[in-house]
Amino acid sequence: MKLKLSAVCVATTLLVGCVGGATQSVRNLIPGQLAADQPILAQVDKTYSPGLLAVGHDEDRYRNQSLGLGLVSHPEAERYINKQLDRLKQASGITGLPGQAYLFADTALGARASPDGNIYIPYVVLRDIDSTDELAALLAHELAHTIRNHNSSDLFVQVQKKAVMAAGLLANYKSGDSGVMRGSDEKLIENVFTTLMVSDGFINPGWTRRQELEADKLGMDILIVAGYNGDAMFTLLDKMAAWEERNKTEQSQRNALIDQMLMVNDPGLAELPFGDKIGSLLDRSAIGIGSVVNRLNQNHDSAEKRYDDLLAYVDVHYPDAPAPTQEVRSWRAIAKSQKAERIWQGLTRVVEARNAVAEGDLSSAEKRIRTAVNPHTNNQNFLRQSFYELRAAQQQKASMQQNLALGMNGAYPSFLMHVEQAQLTGDKDPATAKKLMSTFDQYGRPPTYYQYVITMAESASLNVDALALVAECTAKYIGDGISCGSQSGTKNTDISYGSLMKSLAPR
Repeated sequence: MKLKLSAVCVATTLLVGCVGGATQSVRNLIPGQLAADQPILAQVDKTYSPGLLAVGHDEDRYRNQSLGLGLVSHPEAERYINKQLDRLKQASGITGLPGQAYLFADTALGARASPDGNIYIPYVVLRDIDSTDELAALLAHELAHTIRNHNSSDLFVQVQKKAVMAAGLLANYKSGDSGVMRGSDEKLIENVFTTLMVSDGFINPGWTRRQELEADKLGMDILIVAGYNGDAMFTLLDKMAAWEERNKTEQSQRNALIDQMLMVNDPGLAELPFGDKIGSLLDRSAIGIGSVVNRLNQNHDSAEKRYDDLLAYVDVHYPDAPAPTQEVRSWRAIAKSQKAERIWQGLTRVVEARNAVAEGDLSSAEKRIRTAVNPHTNNQNFLRQSFYELRAAQQQKASMQQNLALGMNGAYPSFLMHVEQAQLTGDKDPATAKKLMSTFDQYGRPPTYYQYVITMAESASLNVDALALVAECTAKYIGDGISCGSQSGTKNTDISYGSLMKSLAPR
């Protein structure tokens, strides 16, 4: 049986469709204006209610540890960060606040809060924060986004899903038309591309101007009532201004790699049927994505402007706020430790290796990733997932299994590791497929993995389960660029040239 319902996803707009409708829906969810004559904390409901996009704390964490390079395990740092987060929650006086803080394997500067209240901090941020009070300021700002349920307006997630799907579709066409792309090469391209796109969630979190200003002010309220030094929030905003400039450079570099992964300027693309037109439409679609990003960023003030607005707010509400000495020693003992440095070195080497893969230089990737191995990275998902993908491209099965085993013994294995382990075990074994489906449930059914689980269920002749997953995926994610059929079904779906052109064209 071949499941071809994924054609429904392909036929929808992959890159920028439905953004207008989503924007209207988001506007309806944004909380109303607050009075200016009293602190925001005094006006918010003291009982927290989760937003519409919440899926559950654990499910959200599992989903995020399966995005990009996943989460970093650094228990000492995680405990210390969450100790500060608990202090802020208690001081806020708001009951039922969910979530924990986690470290994300990324080099983009920033942080983001999920609809479930989990806060994801790129590991690079540890290197730029100089005190416990600055850390608390960052956490208070993200906690404020959670309290006000700002998370429902993250439109960049939708854009990323569509772009990833477009890349996969183009890879399928190149493979089918030219016969030159091996399955392992295609998977490597898609994995690297997806990781690059996930980083935009930190570079462009998607908050509006009002939401950022509100989070700055509410974050300051919480920071002060929790007994931290409020000056740390201003220090953080100064650093955010520098982060914006550094992120611009990082994003420019990543965009160049994404262009290469999309093969927009690949001379070989012209040799494919309709190659010129596909390349042209991808160029225009990229412009379409850029216009969406630019439009949202026009509503996103610079850190300097936010600094001035927050200063005026503090002058009104906290003219005599105490300024306790900022705590430095305990934070530096963790964030500037040898362990933190070795983890950071390993992560940067892995990122360099993945960039080399994106450029087609597997030899350089091999050299860089070998230098990423040390006692503190040995079981980290970011290392073992990347090592596994490289070994898969090199078709070194024994080493693939070794890296899977090491990664699965880590604290935060991504769902991708479970998928690959199941495929190596035997994709026609019903017991293996059922185990993968059970793990899929545990991980909160991350949307981008439906295709893998459906493929496994179909291969194991679990047709009822496969059809149920296809129906569920299609109902939940139609129009979001999520593939809701098996991998073989997607490649064998009869998609007309007109449908392909329509799906790639910007609206």
